[in-house]
Amino acid sequence: MRRIVALLFLVILIVGCGPKMAKQETLDALNEARAALEAAQAKLADLQAEKDQLASRREELDGLVKELQAEIDVLQTKIDTRCAK
Repeated sequence: MRRIVALLFLVILIVGCGPKMAKQETLDALNEARAALEAAQAKLADLQAEKDQLASRREELDGLVKELQAEIDVLQTKIDTRCAK
């Protein structure tokens, strides 16, 4: 009798503490979260590429502004020297 009770207790313990399967709702939520993560990572990569492109364009435009400002300064100097006569 004690063997049967001990065996029954052992079986209940093993079955009760054994691995449990995740519910389908949990798996669905995990898959949705994984898909959202992948989409966010792709969006982040796209935005980073766009940011790099815009930074490069800004550097080009800053250089152009400096060139134009130098040209303005030269023209202003010419105006000042020629109009002063």
